[in-house]
Amino acid sequence: MPPAAARTARGAPAFDRRWLGPRHWPSWGIAGLAWLLQCLPQRARDALARLVLPLVWRLTGRQQHNARINLGLCFPQQPPEWREQVLREHIALAVRVTLDYGLLWFGSATAIERAVRFHGEEHLAAARAEGRRVILLVAHALALDFGICAFGIRHRALGPYKALADPVIDWLIARARTRFEGSVFEREAGMRPVIRGFRDGQILVYLADEDLGPDGAVFVPFFAEPKATLATLGRLAKLGDARVIPSVTRWNAAEGVYDCFHLPPLADFPSGDAERDARAMNAAVEALITPEPAQYMWTLRLFRTRPSGRAKLYKQRKTPPAGG
Repeated sequence: MPPAAARTARGAPAFDRRWLGPRHWPSWGIAGLAWLLQCLPQRARDALARLVLPLVWRLTGRQQHNARINLGLCFPQQPPEWREQVLREHIALAVRVTLDYGLLWFGSATAIERAVRFHGEEHLAAARAEGRRVILLVAHALALDFGICAFGIRHRALGPYKALADPVIDWLIARARTRFEGSVFEREAGMRPVIRGFRDGQILVYLADEDLGPDGAVFVPFFAEPKATLATLGRLAKLGDARVIPSVTRWNAAEGVYDCFHLPPLADFPSGDAERDARAMNAAVEALITPEPAQYMWTLRLFRTRPSGRAKLYKQRKTPPAGG
């Protein structure tokens, strides 16, 4: 990863010629494969996803372990067979979505817009007509980047970005998010980029559902389990006089497109009560997940920070069941 100063005007890492060295050739091989895949017909990517799925199932024991914990905590009322089916659908969706990343890295704006359909854009237009700023409350769905990148073609957007360990893949993903009208900033930069973005009329993309530790967090329910939730969204909405519009992107296998749904803005938000606002935010994210739970990124360590007296999770690696 280059130093913090080595960034483009939109906040993405600037290209570093050192990444052309032999150490990074495997990453460039992945990039080349992604370019090739985006040239293939969709049916070919569908077939390849089915072909490699058994291998991916066997290689993702740790991720499956995390997902089983999360699904068990969030849906204790559902039978184990239901949760296992959601997990299997989730892994299959993850494979299929991953094979489309070349479109975001190398495809034209026209090709990306053909691949992503937007629903509920009237909610953004209504907020703008009121003279309000907009915060897009985004769930960590598997197709997250497809919605963000396509949104950045239509709108001037700004969102936080966490650097990846692999600088080449990090550069490709950040570049995809900033190729058009999107900008990114590092979380460590604090509120300054957000304030500048609001002043500049940008739409803030807010990812609410990661566990970022106890600092500034309150424990409020996420489905059936208390979750360390940052009490930041209400303050941001007040700061920017912004409407908060929940949004999620899902892969539509039947039609071969990505559907990005914008829901109506949160009512009576912010309330002035940090815990109440955090509860409202989590409830909004739940509403984004519930229609198609397999599309959500259940492999995240959603409950890494635990309330006092609660046991730590995600420690033991489980062996995936045979027959994946």
